[in-house]
Amino acid sequence: MYHKSIRFLSYALIITLILFIPESCTISHDQSFLKSGQTGGLLKDIKSRGKLVSLTDDNSLNYFTYEGEAHGFQYDLLQRFATHLGVSLEIIVEPNAYKALQYLQQRRVDIIAMELPTINDDNFDIAYTSPLYYDYQVLVQQKPQNWFKIHNTTGYRDYMVNNPEDLKSKSITISANKQIQCYLSDIQHLTENEVEIVADYNASPTQLFEDLSYGEIDYTLAYETTAKALCLTYTNLDSRVRVSPQIGISWVVRKGAVNLHEEANNWIEDFRNSREFASIKSKYHNNPRWVNIALGKPVRKKSISDYDEVIKQLSNNIDWDWRLVAALIYQESKFNMNATSYRGAFGLMQLMPATAIKFGASINSSATEQIAAGIRLINHLDKRLSTLVPNDNERKKFVLAAYNIGLAHILDAISLAEKHGKDPTLWSNNVEYFLLAKSKPEYYNDPVVKYGKISGRETHRFVLDVMDRYEHYKALALK
Repeated sequence: MYHKSIRFLSYALIITLILFIPESCTISHDQSFLKSGQTGGLLKDIKSRGKLVSLTDDNSLNYFTYEGEAHGFQYDLLQRFATHLGVSLEIIVEPNAYKALQYLQQRRVDIIAMELPTINDDNFDIAYTSPLYYDYQVLVQQKPQNWFKIHNTTGYRDYMVNNPEDLKSKSITISANKQIQCYLSDIQHLTENEVEIVADYNASPTQLFEDLSYGEIDYTLAYETTAKALCLTYTNLDSRVRVSPQIGISWVVRKGAVNLHEEANNWIEDFRNSREFASIKSKYHNNPRWVNIALGKPVRKKSISDYDEVIKQLSNNIDWDWRLVAALIYQESKFNMNATSYRGAFGLMQLMPATAIKFGASINSSATEQIAAGIRLINHLDKRLSTLVPNDNERKKFVLAAYNIGLAHILDAISLAEKHGKDPTLWSNNVEYFLLAKSKPEYYNDPVVKYGKISGRETHRFVLDVMDRYEHYKALALK
């Protein structure tokens, strides 16, 4: 009897522990026990790690780069939501909606921000936020030749498909990555399954608009808001035939992420009625200039700057990811080779004249020569720090800091970290902490400090900004 009681108590304890595992733990299924108003869960985990990991797709209006900066409708909203939470934003790009849901289920991302209708699939235990806006799916088709010259009472519409039923014996091409986002069953029902659905595994939805514009395909499907925006550029296309019921365009979270779901709902319901939201939506969906900027290649193949090929080639000399070098260049000059600072630094790499000469460049050097000189400086700093910071990835933060403020002050901060019991081989909250502390007398007067007082705030921000932009560039451009 005694042993049975012990076993019973043990089982009860195990069950209790399972029930109170926090949502941030990775287990085989999501939790639904976290009730509204409780503390903890995924929202607490996001704030603790200081980062919201969000997924969007390669819809060029949602997330793209222009002159080295990240832009897009969903990106701008996510950035503001992350700011509201007091955390940074990490973007993961995945055009395949099914894979996106798997990422969410596997806890690889916190939130999905893409056009995703309600999915009735027992494999995904998900929750939709309040809608950002409402939309429809539409048929996109070519206008007839010389459509602008047709002046009868109904115009060129007489020569086009005007109802889903008219799609019998026709062919609709969609991106294979978007199949579960389309209301195909409704169209097949209305056409008695006499419509051909072609899944293109190589083309993005944006590419299909271009193919349709040139007559390479007959029809495609898109969300009405996106279609109207793209038709501002592809003026020979029409998107007025709706083929779905009204759809709320929402973000998606795991069903157990109750606090995150509630926080997102509250923020969306407040923000979507603001002038700022209206401005963001109009910027990307109604402005031909921004539509043209966003158009082109899928974001995974999007270029970062005019100097990408040069940066790629020269970055091989130091075994750095070219996108990290590009992030540094953007931070220094925004890819403006004629940029100058009040201190006299010049060019893409913002080298001081004496430093530039030492590494093979001058104010009259070409863009390639400027980048090459900056790469040599990076290599010099990396070698000087290699014995002090053996980990290659960690050392990159030290090199970035030394590039910004000078190696001498980084060496001082390393000495202070070592003296005060911090890890001199780690940047965040270790050497970084003592670089910031060098503005205080008790630290810049310490005997181990050889190069005096300095404010490290600019360098602290510099490293954070470059590494943050690097994360965006990794999503926006192939290695």
